[in-house]
Amino acid sequence: MKIKEEYNKLKEKYNLPEFSDVDNEFEISIIEHEEFLLREIRRKITEKMEDYIKVLERILQPETVLSEMYECKIFTDEEKDVFFKLFRRLMFFDRLSVETSIDENDKKSAEFINDFWKDWGNIKKELSDFIKKLKEGWLKETKIKEELGYLG
Repeated sequence: MKIKEEYNKLKEKYNLPEFSDVDNEFEISIIEHEEFLLREIRRKITEKMEDYIKVLERILQPETVLSEMYECKIFTDEEKDVFFKLFRRLMFFDRLSVETSIDENDKKSAEFINDFWKDWGNIKKELSDFIKKLKEGWLKETKIKEELGYLG
């Protein structure tokens, strides 16, 4: 409960989002120590964001791995353009997180959290649509030679 209490003090000072909302999205209640709490929250946000960046990156620039080659073919070029814009937004926040960490203090961490939170609802919706189509792509029947040019 100490984490929530400390967060609520910081929430008042920096006008942060509700604890329960941030906790639901980024599991901040499992942070073990309240020292440097805002830094830890920024790190948890960044960890989750990096997972999404990796998935998008594999679609936009696939390696010669069967799963990545297949998933790349699920989307049209127009959809990939939309996903690239999403990728750029996530990369902006990822780099903002790195920049914040260089000379970090509570004010900078709170600014990062607030800035990211303002965009998170839209990012989450776009990610959800993307992942849904990605998942459904695995249910379609396909001929591996036709779809991927695989000759193995």
